[in-house]
Amino acid sequence: MNLNDLQQYAYHIIENNRAECDYIEYKKSHLQEDKILKTICAYANNYMNRDYGFLFIGIEEVNDMQNNIKAIPLRPISGLEEGQLEAIENKIKSLFKYIQPTPVCHFISNQIDNKWYLVIIVEPSMKLTEVTEKGARATNLHKGGRYIRVNRDSVLPTPRQEFELLRKFAGYSFCDDFHDTATLDDLNYEYMKEYLVKTQAAQDLRKLPKEEMAKALKLVGDEEFNKDRVKNFALLMFTDRPEDYIPGAHVEIITESKNGTSRMSSEKFDGPIWIQAQQVRNYFKDRIERSYTIRESGNIYHRIVKNWPDTAWNEFSTNMILHKNYDNPNYAGIYIYPDRISFTNHNRPLPPLSIQDLNEKTSFDIRSYLNPQIKDMFYALHLIESYGSGIRRAKNALIDNGNELPQFFPNNEHDDYTQVIMYINQEYKEYEDQDDKPIHTNIIKLPKNQKIVYETIFNNPGLRIPSISKLCGLKERSVENAIRKLKKQNLVEYIGTKKDGGYYVN
Repeated sequence: MNLNDLQQYAYHIIENNRAECDYIEYKKSHLQEDKILKTICAYANNYMNRDYGFLFIGIEEVNDMQNNIKAIPLRPISGLEEGQLEAIENKIKSLFKYIQPTPVCHFISNQIDNKWYLVIIVEPSMKLTEVTEKGARATNLHKGGRYIRVNRDSVLPTPRQEFELLRKFAGYSFCDDFHDTATLDDLNYEYMKEYLVKTQAAQDLRKLPKEEMAKALKLVGDEEFNKDRVKNFALLMFTDRPEDYIPGAHVEIITESKNGTSRMSSEKFDGPIWIQAQQVRNYFKDRIERSYTIRESGNIYHRIVKNWPDTAWNEFSTNMILHKNYDNPNYAGIYIYPDRISFTNHNRPLPPLSIQDLNEKTSFDIRSYLNPQIKDMFYALHLIESYGSGIRRAKNALIDNGNELPQFFPNNEHDDYTQVIMYINQEYKEYEDQDDKPIHTNIIKLPKNQKIVYETIFNNPGLRIPSISKLCGLKERSVENAIRKLKKQNLVEYIGTKKDGGYYVN
């Protein structure tokens, strides 16, 4: 943005009564030097990965009690005297000697409500920034240090946040780093070729020798001295057992006994992480997903009540693997109880995404990835779809299936883990607790078109192909092909005359 664009953007922040947040703050007076100092430092450190931080001087904050919104600009603004603007700007610039290194800031004055205000627009620093102890004493700030912005507060980081901040400014990525001991020999050539086939890579790339293929996939170093050294993400993707090299690089599914005892069973998945993701999805289909077939009295139609939707399981389990901090030796765990499933990782989402966002929002336009190389590979494998949309799909699937919305934890800024809990469909649970249960089935695993046609016939027995086509949205030829394959599997049959008959499930 140029200065004119920044001026207009700042104006619209006030005009639209935007509340204080991780990149907006209002101050009535320039004399609040301690708060101004730590806020500028926090914006420079850019913990929340924003383009700019906006600090308004001459605008008082107020709470909107009617709409339960905190810290919006009081209108009309209190404002500043035009003749004081230059002096106030110079006074604030004099504080910069207490911030190391000196932040890059733009000072812009403007009018709203026929009154002047000053906005300090802080650019993200390229170096870790801190308030000196001398500056803290001079401005009566309780302590110097590397301030960060969290929600609407400028605070000193917790140990976890300090660690994340240091990693960010070091430009360090565990997955992109070289493993201490592993070499090209530790990669499985067959997994590399299978990946290229699944991602529909060019034929010439699929036929390369192992060394050339590894170089093309950027799994090894570029220089002569490190050409045999393997990056951590390569080990995660293309070794038989990644945890032999990276502790905790596996998934465990722990299931509580249903017989009232405290016994729990455990299943471990420890192959390449993209195969782990596929195996965990298959585990749900084979071992977890259940449904009841319900036929209401006096109604010829059926409906299916599932315990959990597979879309939500797939999104949460894949995200758990994709977003894991593989520098942490704790494994990713799925805990299955009779009434809920918990997915737990021992790290939190990267800013600006927060646990609160995961609970309240469905899409995330700005998102940072801890493992960008794995993200790209999972996308190529169709394990994830458009970036940042998985939570929306999971929430929508739960709503459509009649489950409660999932809950994300922890509800504090200190604990270093991310947990999501999805609860069982209550109607299914009520049937499960009954002695006289409805028909209990597993969901039939079929290719997409066959599944659509099968479910359409299941819920609407006695229809013929034109009607099935209209209901399910597939072309008649596609419906015919699907029915032909379903009949071979003895899953559906045609009952009745050519004129009056229709298709039914067996």
